[in-house]
Amino acid sequence: MTDLGERRPVNTDYAVSVLEQLKFFYEQKLLTDIVLLVEDNEFPCHKMVLATCSSYFRAMFMSGLSESKQTHVHLRNVDPGTLQTIITYAYTGNLAINDSTVEPLYETACFLQVEDVLLQCRDYLVKKINADNCVRMLSIGDLFSCSELKQSAKRMVEHKFPVVYRQDSFLQLSHELLLDVLSSDNLNVEKEETVREAAMLWLEYNMESRSQYLSSVLSQIRIDALSEVSQRAWFQGLPPNDKSVVVQGLYKSMPKFFKPRLGMTKEEMLIFMEAESPNDGHPQVVGGSPHTVVCYSPQAEKVYKLCNPPGDLQKVGTLVTPDNDVFIAGGQVPLKNSLTNHGKSGNKLCCPAQWTRDLG
Repeated sequence: MTDLGERRPVNTDYAVSVLEQLKFFYEQKLLTDIVLLVEDNEFPCHKMVLATCSSYFRAMFMSGLSESKQTHVHLRNVDPGTLQTIITYAYTGNLAINDSTVEPLYETACFLQVEDVLLQCRDYLVKKINADNCVRMLSIGDLFSCSELKQSAKRMVEHKFPVVYRQDSFLQLSHELLLDVLSSDNLNVEKEETVREAAMLWLEYNMESRSQYLSSVLSQIRIDALSEVSQRAWFQGLPPNDKSVVVQGLYKSMPKFFKPRLGMTKEEMLIFMEAESPNDGHPQVVGGSPHTVVCYSPQAEKVYKLCNPPGDLQKVGTLVTPDNDVFIAGGQVPLKNSLTNHGKSGNKLCCPAQWTRDLG
């Protein structure tokens, strides 16, 4: 006899069959007990299905209040097409996401508290972050308290700061997000003047309403990192009014400090890689001991060890991108296995194996 406590694997065929039946009931409007109203559109659904995937509907239908007894629910500020996508997911488990629908879908999923849709939209947005949309993604992540999206977008903003600070989306950042960005040690700027210009552009975008943030924004600029010429021009160019006195007093009273931003620590490097000789199959040694990858800094006149791949690595490739990211990939490492034949030593065979390592 089978132990009643024994756990059997889930019958996936049955689970799929149940979903197919639910979808059929929805499409045929069978046994529906709630109608969602969005603008002029009606969506007859089943409370049980909605409550299963949405914390919002679960709380509504199980609260015991008058809302739990309603047969029609009006949803405000929801796009009908986006709601249809979420309902389809609830009945099928399939979610259609693309570049044009992901943001409204994420917003609606936040409102309706559909966790699975939120996670899929978040992952989609994180993978799509680039220099053109990273500031907007930063604002979206902050608005919906999505730390993963916010952190990924912020890293891109920091990396592409010389490009993004002139975008309209940057000029429309909230005061809190702006301070978070300008205070970062990881800004990829070669000069502090870039940070100063970004701060002034943000303030001047709407000076009337943003003048209250003048001190907090300008205090993020690392004065000692500015050139002497820039510092003199900064103070001398201020208009002779009470506001300029406040600003000058702010800077003169600030403690002297200078921690370089990430972009200020860059150095040009010459990277030397071993190459397999076309004649004898042995690696050529360039700029260092055998099987060592080295880089040379002309500015510091020093040699640094970049990495130490396996001693017999062959056919490795390298690439340096315009962003100064270094990629070392590929390579073959012979694996020597000793074979025996009827108790006697046989020949050693070499079996190539892949070795990949990314730097950057």
